[in-house]
Amino acid sequence: METTPTNLQVLDLPTSTLAERTAHAELLLELEAKKVAATLDVPTLSHQVRDNLRSIGEPVRLFGENNANVRDRLRLCLAKIEIRKRGAVSGDGVAESEKDEKEAKLTKEDDEAVETKYTYATEELVKAREFIAAYSLGNAQNRLGMERKRRWGANKRSLKRRVLVDYNDNSGHDEDHGFIEEEVVKELDDMDSNFLERQKTLRNMALEGSQYGDPRPLSAISTLRKNSSLSSDTARSIIVTGGWSGSIKLWDGSSPALDLLSTKNMAHEDRIVGVDIQPDFIQDSTDYIVASASIDLMGKLWKVSKDEDTPMQDPDSGEEKCQDNRFVFEEAAVLKGHQARLCNVAFHPSGRYVGTTSFDHTWRLWDIESGGKELLLQDGHWKEVYGIAFHTDGSLCSTTDFGSVVQLWDLRTGKSACHFLGHAKRVLCTQFSPNGFQLCTAGDDGTIKIWDLRSRKQYASIPAHSKLITQINFAHNCGHQNGEYLTSSSFDGTGKVWSTRDWKLISTLRGHEGKVMGIDVLPSDDGIVTCGYDKTLKIW
Repeated sequence: METTPTNLQVLDLPTSTLAERTAHAELLLELEAKKVAATLDVPTLSHQVRDNLRSIGEPVRLFGENNANVRDRLRLCLAKIEIRKRGAVSGDGVAESEKDEKEAKLTKEDDEAVETKYTYATEELVKAREFIAAYSLGNAQNRLGMERKRRWGANKRSLKRRVLVDYNDNSGHDEDHGFIEEEVVKELDDMDSNFLERQKTLRNMALEGSQYGDPRPLSAISTLRKNSSLSSDTARSIIVTGGWSGSIKLWDGSSPALDLLSTKNMAHEDRIVGVDIQPDFIQDSTDYIVASASIDLMGKLWKVSKDEDTPMQDPDSGEEKCQDNRFVFEEAAVLKGHQARLCNVAFHPSGRYVGTTSFDHTWRLWDIESGGKELLLQDGHWKEVYGIAFHTDGSLCSTTDFGSVVQLWDLRTGKSACHFLGHAKRVLCTQFSPNGFQLCTAGDDGTIKIWDLRSRKQYASIPAHSKLITQINFAHNCGHQNGEYLTSSSFDGTGKVWSTRDWKLISTLRGHEGKVMGIDVLPSDDGIVTCGYDKTLKIW
C-alpha cells in the first residue's frame, strides 16, 4: 500500500500567545533559579559584590536596595546563568540536563559523605590559638576555684553550722576545714559590707572635675585595667581619650583636676572612633600600649613611655605639652587591612593581641609582638560589625553588628560558639562580666541585655536609656570593686550605674551638655569618667 504525503500547514502563533509563553518560561526560570540560588555562595564584601554584578552586565544597585538585597539579586542572577549553561528549561520548570541527572541519581544510592571544609590556618595563628588555650585554661581554673570557694562559704554561712565538705575535694587539707571556713565566710562578709558602702557612695555620686578635652567632640574613652599588686608608682589611674580631631590624649585620673599627661596630635587623618589601653600586668611598668581605631580605614598601636626630659613643646612636631608632662607617644604599628571604616578596638586580656571591627562585615585579630601582623580575618556577619570584647579568661570573643546579632567566637578553635538574637535595632557595644558566665550587650534600642553563657539564653533585659547607648563597662575585678556594678552612657545625655546583683539602677550621672559618647570605671575609689559631644572629659 502506498502512502501519500500529508500536506502540513504551519501557522504562526499570535503575538499574545508568544508573550504568554515567554512570560511562562521566565516564571519557570525564576522558580528554578530560586532553588539553585540556595546552593550558591556569593561574596560578602560590598566591593566584591559590585565587581561581580558589573562582570555579568547587571546594575550595581537598584533603587531602594540595601546590601542584603544586592547580594540576593547577585545570587539569583548567577543561578539563572548556571541554569542556562545546563540546558533549556522545560515546561515543568526543570532543565532537561538536570532531569537526566536526577533520574540517574534516583537509580543509585548517594553514598557520598558531606564534608565540612575549613581554611588552613597559618603557623602564627596556630601558635596563637595554642597560647590562648593555655592562657585561658589557667585563668578559668583560678576563676572557677574562687567561685567554688565562695559558693561553699555562702552555703556554710546560710546553714549556720559546720559541714565537713571542702570546696575542693582534692585539696588534701581536711584538718584545715575550720580555718578555711572562717576565712571564706569572713571574705564574703567583707564583700557584702563593701558592696553596701559602695552603693551608698554611688548613690551620692556627683561631678568632681571637668576638663576641656579636644577642639572637636570626644568620641572614645578607656581606663587602665591593672593588677592590684602593682607598686604605688604605677597605682594612679590612667585615662586615654580619642576625639574627632584625630588626636589621642593621656590623662591622670587620680585627682579631680584631670591633669593632662601627654597628647598625640593628628594620630589619625580622620575621626577616632575607638581607643583601648593594654592591660597592665608588669610590676613597676612605666610603658603602656594604646590602640586606636579610625574611619580612615586604619588602626594604630602607640607605645606610651615616660620622658622626664621632654620640654614644654616639641620643636620638631610642635605638639602641645603640659607642665607636668611625663609621657610621650611613639607609633609602634599600623593595623592596615580592613576594606571599610573601623568601628572599635579592644585588647585581649593577655595583652598580646588586639581585635578590631569594621564596616566591611569582618573583625580581625592582630599580633602585637610581631609588630601588628594580622593573624585572623573572621567573617560571618551579614551586616556592619561594630562592638567587640574579649572574655576575662581570654577564651572567647564577642562581636556585634548592625543586624541586631551578637556573635560569640571560640578563639581556641576558631569556631562560632553561639549567637544571640533579641535586640530590636543595631547592637553597638558588648562586654563580658568579670564573673565569667554573663555577657552584656547594648545598642540603638536603648536596652541593655544580659545573656547567660551557660544556658545560652537571655537572663535579663534592662530598659536603660531613651536613646542610643554608646558604651558599657563593668567595674574592675580587682581591689574592692569585684565587678559589682555596670556603667552605661547614652545619647540621652546621661550616664548610669547599675547593680550587677539585681540589675537595678543605682545612680544617674547628669552634667554633659548633649550626647555622652563614652564611659569607663577608674580602678580606685569607685571613680567614673565620661566623655561627651560637648568636648569635655568629666570625673564623678
